[in-house]
Amino acid sequence: MLKYLTLAAIIYFFFWLIKHKIRTRKLAQQGIVVEQKGLRPITLLSIVMLVMYGGYMLYYFFTRA
Repeated sequence: MLKYLTLAAIIYFFFWLIKHKIRTRKLAQQGIVVEQKGLRPITLLSIVMLVMYGGYMLYYFFTRA
C-alpha cells in the first residue's frame, strides 16, 4: 500500500509543479515577478518521502520485534 501512496504523491507533485510553472510563466508575461521563498518543491517532496519511509521502517521494526 505504501508504494501506491508514494506513486500518488509523486504524480500529484509533478501535476502541482507543472501547474505552478505555467502560472508563473503567465504572470511573468503580464510583467508580474514572482519571488521564490521558502523550501524548494523538490526539497519538500524529499522530506515527505523520508518521513513516509522512516515511519514505515519504524512500524515494521516495532511490529516484527
